[in-house]
Amino acid sequence: MADYMITCDLKRPGQEYHYLIRALGRYPDSLHILETTWLVRTMATPDLVLADLEQYVDIEDQMFIAAIQTPAAWSDSLGVNRVLDFFSRA
Repeated sequence: MADYMITCDLKRPGQEYHYLIRALGRYPDSLHILETTWLVRTMATPDLVLADLEQYVDIEDQMFIAAIQTPAAWSDSLGVNRVLDFFSRA
């Protein structure tokens, strides 16, 4: 299993991104941490995750997926307990 940070620049105002949000929620271990940033734990490679998700964004949008590991740092406004809980579910 790997932990990934998925972040998006969603360029099209008014575009419906609920399908993307729903797709990210299908990953059994996922956490929405910022407006367009999620943590996801999966056996898939970054390329496979991208292939799964890019169908839900427009051609002008951008998506970045990178493996992450602890230690990590974040501001307390993210909800320290939610992030710690995500990393402790290994």
